[in-house]
Amino acid sequence: MSPTAAPVSDTASASKSGVHAGPSGHEPGELDYHALNAMLNLYDRDGNIQFDKDREAANQYFLQHVNQNTVFFHDLDEKLDYLLEENYYEPEVLARYDREFVKLLFGHAFSKKFRFPTFLGAFKYYTSYTLKTFDGKRYLERFEDRVCMVALTLADGDTALARHLVDEIIEGRFQPATPTFLNSGKKQRGEPVSCFPAGTPIDTDNGPKAIESLRPGDRVLSHDGSFARVEELIENPNDQALVSISHFGHKEPILCTPEHPILVWTTRDVDTIIAGDGSDSFNGFVWLAAQDVDPADFIVTTAPTEVREARSHDLMKYVGSGLYEEVDGLIQKVNTDKKHRNKQRHSQTFNSVNRYVEESYDLGLILGWYVSEGHVSKRSTDRSVPNGVHFTLGAHEVFYQNDLKDAFKRVFATDLTVYESTSDHSVRMVCNSKVVAELMLSLAGTGYGTKILSSDVLTADEEFQLGLLMGLFRGDGCSTTGGMMLDLVNPELIDQVQLILRRLGIMSTVRRYVNRAGNITGQVFVPGLPGTNEDFIFDVGKNLHNYVGRKGALRTTYQVVHGRHVYGIREVVRTDQTPEKVYNLHVEGTHTYSIRGTVVHNCFLLRIEDNMESIGRSINSALQLSKRGGGVALLLSNIREHGAPIKKIENQSSGVIPIMKLLEDSFSYANQLGARQGAGAVYLHAHHPDIYRFLDTKRENADEKIRIKTLSLGVVIPDITFQLAKDNDDMYLFSPYDVERVYGVPFADVNVTDTYHEMVEDKRIRKTKIKAREFFQTLAELQFESGYPYIMFEDTVNRANPIDGKITHSNLCSEILQVSTASEFNDDLSYSHIGKDISCNLGSLNIAKAMDSPDFGQTIETAIRGLTAVSDQTSITSVPSIEKGNNDSHAIGLGQMNLHGYLARERIFYGSDEGVDFTNIYFYTVLFHALRASNKIARERGHAFGGFEKSKYASGEFFDKYTEKVWEPETQKVRDLFGQAGIHIPTQDDWRELKAAVQRDGIYNQNLQAVPPTGSISYINHSTSSIHPVAAKIEIRKEGKIGRVYYPAPYMTNDNLEYYQDAYEIGYEKVIDTYAAATQHVDQGLSLTLFFKDTATTRDVNKAQIYAWRKGIKTLYYIRLRQLALEGTEVEGCVSCML
Repeated sequence: MSPTAAPVSDTASASKSGVHAGPSGHEPGELDYHALNAMLNLYDRDGNIQFDKDREAANQYFLQHVNQNTVFFHDLDEKLDYLLEENYYEPEVLARYDREFVKLLFGHAFSKKFRFPTFLGAFKYYTSYTLKTFDGKRYLERFEDRVCMVALTLADGDTALARHLVDEIIEGRFQPATPTFLNSGKKQRGEPVSCFPAGTPIDTDNGPKAIESLRPGDRVLSHDGSFARVEELIENPNDQALVSISHFGHKEPILCTPEHPILVWTTRDVDTIIAGDGSDSFNGFVWLAAQDVDPADFIVTTAPTEVREARSHDLMKYVGSGLYEEVDGLIQKVNTDKKHRNKQRHSQTFNSVNRYVEESYDLGLILGWYVSEGHVSKRSTDRSVPNGVHFTLGAHEVFYQNDLKDAFKRVFATDLTVYESTSDHSVRMVCNSKVVAELMLSLAGTGYGTKILSSDVLTADEEFQLGLLMGLFRGDGCSTTGGMMLDLVNPELIDQVQLILRRLGIMSTVRRYVNRAGNITGQVFVPGLPGTNEDFIFDVGKNLHNYVGRKGALRTTYQVVHGRHVYGIREVVRTDQTPEKVYNLHVEGTHTYSIRGTVVHNCFLLRIEDNMESIGRSINSALQLSKRGGGVALLLSNIREHGAPIKKIENQSSGVIPIMKLLEDSFSYANQLGARQGAGAVYLHAHHPDIYRFLDTKRENADEKIRIKTLSLGVVIPDITFQLAKDNDDMYLFSPYDVERVYGVPFADVNVTDTYHEMVEDKRIRKTKIKAREFFQTLAELQFESGYPYIMFEDTVNRANPIDGKITHSNLCSEILQVSTASEFNDDLSYSHIGKDISCNLGSLNIAKAMDSPDFGQTIETAIRGLTAVSDQTSITSVPSIEKGNNDSHAIGLGQMNLHGYLARERIFYGSDEGVDFTNIYFYTVLFHALRASNKIARERGHAFGGFEKSKYASGEFFDKYTEKVWEPETQKVRDLFGQAGIHIPTQDDWRELKAAVQRDGIYNQNLQAVPPTGSISYINHSTSSIHPVAAKIEIRKEGKIGRVYYPAPYMTNDNLEYYQDAYEIGYEKVIDTYAAATQHVDQGLSLTLFFKDTATTRDVNKAQIYAWRKGIKTLYYIRLRQLALEGTEVEGCVSCML
């Protein structure tokens, strides 16, 4: 029996069996869920925030949308059979369990009666995580179904663990990270392709061409206005329903797969999925997946700005057969006898014309008239040979006739012959010149509806193009009340005209329609906006009696932002089109191309050693990992500096910048292959001689030869650097090449703080010097300008590291801190020795829900076992060093979220003494249970992680700070919280007992904790993100086509608002104090974002960096500046504006 789409009754979940039945919907007069959610941002009559409206919005979202679009199954057996047979679920997952157990597990999950507490949580789940039909239109899972499939996948046949995971996830205590929660159990979980359907018109230097017809070597219009070379046309199979995006710049929509990157300008607080290639997050220009584009966003367009030198056309190349000669700069035909000349006079005439014709406004004007009102006549005896050029104008257009004649005379040194027609009140202007006709053909072709502008026209200078537009609009244009329009029975040509208008700074819109004769017609409209647009309309001067003008721009329709023309979005919809094949381009250099002017685009840690084999293999690894959608961080500290010797020949090395360029291209290329967007980061030591070159690659005014657009930057800073800045001393930078020769190990493995003065005095090591304080000032300036670099405090990280070896760099979110070791390679890039690189296996606890757990220790153990399963099931054979690192270490990262939500619920201020005290004791207790769980797994499996015997766990040193000191709450409030929750705070004796067990049996996971910057999973779990404060009490987000969505901070009521101070009000010191309390119990890192008001200076940033270092913080992630609304633009009475 086939399933059907039918309404289901339950408002926030399905029945315990997964069966959905019964009609429900939107009653007349009932507010829809979007309107109800918006009321969250408005006070009621008593001045209270209407939290109940958001809960009702979640309820109505199910009644009005989810239930109506959920596929109906009669029972769970039918549902599972269908999802298996139709390749939605992996059969291997369910085959590990008895069907009866599976049914009991699903029933158990549904019996929990889960409800989304917020509208945004439900909306996020159903738009981003749940299993949908292949056309993307209907839902196949409820939240309970997803939870069960995650549990069954991770438990790998262990029924007890599966049940524990269901309990912990559905009750909100543990939330796997997005890759795990999204993909577990899904058969079609591979990397979605990122492409366009056949027929998509790509802007090339020879006009629009269907994407599937392009070939390597063709040149396409890129985001920066250049024409870039196509390196490869990529064809992919497809099973995804296409997304359609239409905007006010062009009525024809863009169709693409949901993952394809689109360049938009937005006022939303969203992250770009691709750095560079036209993105500028500070000014609102970001790359978003098509499915994430919001109707409130604006599509970014491009125009050809690549200008070659003005060209002189030699018309002699068009003369063909016959005898011609140049006389005084004119081309003339040579006749041999009078009789022949008389015969020619009666049959046809060859007009003498200038041999050399310069590109100019006049030539552009003539071409414009030709494109709009001209044609080429052919010889009656040979239709393949042109005979002349004809223009048709209105008899009343005397000014235009004279203007065209004068221009023709100036350009070609010949006259146009004029023929008047009384029947249709037209004037025909003719030049019987084959060479002039050939020139027109070369520039624009001929034929009704088939003319197209050549590359020469699109890359000509502005004067020529302005003349072209004048001729076009005077020929076929017409003024209206609000602007000027041009209609041509040639939509592709209209698209080219819009590109030229945009290049000249003239705003325009395009539409297509069918005219009365049944022909598809393109229309470009130039609105009468004050300035460039209106000047153009008056210069054309056509039918100005119709024109009134437009007083201002419709800012929701189109506007100019930082010199770029952006257009409002009409709609973003998922279509029912699912083509079998889709196409993409790999474009050289820019990685972007355009469709009717719209710009589109084509975590793991690795270390690179100072040899070509390691560099080459790292680029290959970056390709493989980025192809799989992973973020990849790479260490460059060991690469010899710019100007270092190669094979003892001085000044041969190019330094780190060319490698960064290669990596940047590698990531972009892998993305162009259609994978989910990955990302790349590179880390460099502060004492590397290329450090300023490295940082300069992110400056806004950086030369394109060194500018890095798509890589994130991180800087590794040792303690000695702070000491040098404190003493206002010089800061020496050391040659990695020389350091490795002297010390016998790569530069990154040397402790710079311990050996600094020794290396300064060692004459064998080349060095340069800079001012330490200037270095820190440069860091702050660059963070203000670009948001980079991330910072890793090297000595702090390694003092806290319990594992043998040195941690040299972090990841893209700065929370993963693990030891890596170098690989060695043969000449063919095969491994002669496989080192250890790092993968990240993450999930987070909801602190509030964990504190409410009936068994806190069981919650931690279940989370550790679940993440261990993620590690065990991860297989990345394409990068053996990652595979080896994962198999040896079984490293995981248990994170935390909802700290602020919990503190506020318990009426504790974030960053207060009680808040810091709770953070300390909570992380202290989590560490104990995490270690105990990992020890238990090691005992069950009979082995610990690789290298355990050399760790501080094995020696017992790790436990000293817990066995030698009493850790207990310093405040009565925190003591009461743990007592009321029934959570035992480990004692010194507990730690001594655990120490003995660990030294005897080991622990299975080399690394256990890491606190990432939780994103979407926080909304689903109704948590505040990570452990930082809320950025706003009522967060405003823009989601999909429904526009603004409001999200209330967890546990906030009208009675506890004062406990929800936002991060900008709280200030960096209290945030750092809180993170410092947690850091001392976390073996890896915590992703720490600092928040500053818009009055902050670079000095404030430096003070925060120094304070973080002194407090023992390991890494710093982003710095965010509050952007205040301009005076008079805030909305009075709105919660988000007043709180």
